[in-house]
Amino acid sequence: MEGKRSKPNYWFWGLMLIVLTGGVVWSYRSSFIAGTLEFTLAQTGTISHERIVNATFANQELPVITPLSGKVVYAVEDGQRIRRGDLVATVQPEGAAPGTKDTAQNQTITAATGGLFFQQSDGLESVLTSENLVAMDLNKLLAQTSDGKATGTTVQAGEIVGKIVNNLVSTVAFLEMSSLDELTVGKTMGLAIGNQRVRAEVLRKSDQPRGVIVQFPHYIDGTAAQRRQEVTWIYSSPTSGVLIPKSALWTQGEELGVFLWNEGIVQFKKVKVLDQDDDMACIENLQSGIPVVITPRDGLEGLVANVKNI
Repeated sequence: MEGKRSKPNYWFWGLMLIVLTGGVVWSYRSSFIAGTLEFTLAQTGTISHERIVNATFANQELPVITPLSGKVVYAVEDGQRIRRGDLVATVQPEGAAPGTKDTAQNQTITAATGGLFFQQSDGLESVLTSENLVAMDLNKLLAQTSDGKATGTTVQAGEIVGKIVNNLVSTVAFLEMSSLDELTVGKTMGLAIGNQRVRAEVLRKSDQPRGVIVQFPHYIDGTAAQRRQEVTWIYSSPTSGVLIPKSALWTQGEELGVFLWNEGIVQFKKVKVLDQDDDMACIENLQSGIPVVITPRDGLEGLVANVKNI
């Protein structure tokens, strides 16, 4: 008697087909996702909190005026400290022969006070003063423009040929600020002026023009030669540590973290942000040099990926 022929197990083979198809799709999906990931290396660095602001400086300055017309020949170097009574310059009247030593023709100019002598003058020595910045209408005061001229040229009697700056008196400045919320009269603010870092006390807040008047603890080098310049406001202390782009941060559930690449596998790590700016975040207890994903998304945990072109 002929035995019964067994029927094909369609359910089994159908299930196997589904499993194989799913495996292929999953493998393709994983490979596709891994190929779209972008990485960068966590690196040590510093988060700085700084803004560039425009400053107008005022010092105690005494104009040096020529008593007659002629050519000015300076006796001291620009920026040199002089004492009261020191020879500042000699004025050669128009028509006097060069090198003439006749005191009837040449006129000497001596220092009326001690300080730093500067040949350049903007004509604002008696206008932009510390007292005026604190007490007067700032709009009108700051609208004043320089009327200085090049030094070493022929001058007319009564013209300013230089200035003496008292560098024993504190510098005062007006700082243009877009926001005054963080600033309080009597508090200090950190500033970087050239290579100098110094703190200045806020004396006055102004809504129009918007900004603050500050007083430094001493004379600030370079402010007599360049009355208006850009300075850096350091509005918060910097933070140093391991930095990553803020785009690498990802919230998984209720945990903030980053996706790290470790031995070929993408892993999620909970992190604590110590500080941040517009672009970077400083992370606590993160290894410098480890690759992090900067295009995070759901479903990356455990993904096999190769790190290239970092």
